[in-house]
Amino acid sequence: MRKFLIAFVAIFIVNFGCKKITDSGGLCACSPINYPYLSLVIKNAADQDLLDTKNTGAFTKDKIQLYYKEANGNTKQINFFIRPPFSYGSDQFKFSQVYSEEIVAVSNNKDNTLFLKLGDNVPYELKLQMNSTKSKVEKLTIDDKEAPAENGKVSTYLDGNIFNLVR
Repeated sequence: MRKFLIAFVAIFIVNFGCKKITDSGGLCACSPINYPYLSLVIKNAADQDLLDTKNTGAFTKDKIQLYYKEANGNTKQINFFIRPPFSYGSDQFKFSQVYSEEIVAVSNNKDNTLFLKLGDNVPYELKLQMNSTKSKVEKLTIDDKEAPAENGKVSTYLDGNIFNLVR
């Protein structure tokens, strides 16, 4: 009887701990936490992926810097990786992306500004507009111009936006 009681209590605790909380807010104990992320496609005017080394003028990860400036003027690097093209079922997204979940670091920065340096070029100034309730980047401006968000079918599967930088 004691084994049955222990098993019943364990099942009850696990079941209670994993109840989903929907529209009323709160986190489920079993749900992964979603962090805001930056996903940025870099392409040229001919619509070629400039993160694909097979294309002329492409940038490798070691030629890209993503950073922000602290109030005292020091720069802090933000970790990122190059996310390869991906697909969901038969729907394909054909561009690689500069992808970082460490953009939370810029929340210490009063205007959510970070910088992207490609090779030896002048850095781009990126300003993020965050949606704190959905924990995602809602709008991105690059050198004070709004970056277009990807609106293809694959983008509907994602929790955030993929933005485009055309060089």
